[in-house]
Amino acid sequence: MDQSVAIQETLVEGEYCVIAVQGVLCKGDSRQSRLLGLVRYRLENDAQEHALFLYTHRRMAITGDDVSLDQIVPLSKDFMLEEVSPDGELYILGSDVTVQLNTAELKLVFQLPFGSHTRTFLQEVARACPGFDPETRDPEFEWLSRHTCAEPDAESPKPREWNSDPGTRSGFAPIGGSRHQSRNAR
Repeated sequence: MDQSVAIQETLVEGEYCVIAVQGVLCKGDSRQSRLLGLVRYRLENDAQEHALFLYTHRRMAITGDDVSLDQIVPLSKDFMLEEVSPDGELYILGSDVTVQLNTAELKLVFQLPFGSHTRTFLQEVARACPGFDPETRDPEFEWLSRHTCAEPDAESPKPREWNSDPGTRSGFAPIGGSRHQSRNAR
């Protein structure tokens, strides 16, 4: 089932869900299901900006009514998504793929299902990352101001509170994003 259809129903004109994958947001022993959608926005000059839209969902997301926008992560120059090994575990063929999402302000860990769809999702995210070119201006993401995220449950911590200590890096190969230190890390 292509869950990008459910995400597309929540978007406005000019926004397009390139691909979506269902994953699990991990924090210690806590596991929360999330739908991750790579959303593209075409600017007037034919340039593009991308962001990851993170949704909570009640069940298998079939329509826009099944999802609630939790968080938006712009694919800015400091965005990086990298595949990591869970602490102390060896990679087992056919097991879920653990990825860590890093920005200057955020660090989240997701488990994504093993398979070609996850690989395609990761490739599309890597392709959408702006990378580092000093000549390229920073994306502005003005189009994201149209979206509001759902209020978190009182007993559920906001994902931004799950960030680990600043400056910690896993040292694993990046899947996408820039290959330079963020401005905050310098």
